[in-house]
Amino acid sequence: MKKLIIAILIIAMTVSCVAAFAGCESADYNVGIVQFAPHTALDAANNAFQAKLAELMKAEGKTVKFYNNNATGEVSNATTAAETLVNRNVDMIFAIATPAALAVQAATKDIPVVFTAVTSAQTAGLTDSNITGVTDLNDVDMQVDLMAKLVPSATKMAILYSRDEPNSELQKNLAVEAMEAKGITVVVQGISDMQDVEPAFNNFKKEGVQCIYIPTDNRLAEGASSVHSANMATEANIPIVCGETEMNKLCGIATYGVNYAKLGEQSAQVAFDILFNGKKPSEIVVVDPVVTADDFSISEDIATAIGFTIPDEVLALAK
Repeated sequence: MKKLIIAILIIAMTVSCVAAFAGCESADYNVGIVQFAPHTALDAANNAFQAKLAELMKAEGKTVKFYNNNATGEVSNATTAAETLVNRNVDMIFAIATPAALAVQAATKDIPVVFTAVTSAQTAGLTDSNITGVTDLNDVDMQVDLMAKLVPSATKMAILYSRDEPNSELQKNLAVEAMEAKGITVVVQGISDMQDVEPAFNNFKKEGVQCIYIPTDNRLAEGASSVHSANMATEANIPIVCGETEMNKLCGIATYGVNYAKLGEQSAQVAFDILFNGKKPSEIVVVDPVVTADDFSISEDIATAIGFTIPDEVLALAK
């Protein structure tokens, strides 16, 4: 009986040690993630990044562990997350959206940083030698051309954007230039928070705006459903073109949207080149997305809700 008890104790200790070892097993690479806000576009970039980087590492017999952080739209949270990852001494940090990238940049000059969902690294000041990534600058000229197809008779268009987001400011300026080149009068409305959206639509209605452009804007993307609600509540019922596909599904009519899952996969390739292939961020040129006809989408449900008829020319683009 005594021998049996000893044997059982030995087995139990062995199982315990194996379990403890397995639980403490470390990955070949540790990658921290700071996502600025929870919305479909940024989620898509994050999920695709993790899946693709894990796939690339597995093909080489390597493993990667992710430390995922969502700042829920708060800069202070992004700062805390970035500092925590630096203290953890991760091998790389993936920053999703400009505020997250800026927070990470402020936290480290040594750990490699890969960003995405940043419209212009130069404009945002993300030019340190340890930083590179993939932008989400959509083709604004293409979007304005689409707006002209949606409302061929349009003489007045509007731009709705967050005035405190530098990348939205950049896209706003590009859109103004493209609209004015077509002889269109432009009504520009910047917001500071979502409470400004309904008054903006009241103003658009008063001004006789015929179509609205919204850039890849973090605040408005996160509140896209509220944008649609404001459009209807004010009875403005103005067709909208968004810079991003998932956002457009919630409040827009049509778009040549940047595919954020593709951006995540491209970012994973950049991360792989740094982690596994030994490249330095300074050796990798920032990548811009390529928007093609395949990235076109329409939201017929939104059109029906606001009583807008999509022209046949635009419907044909989806075929």
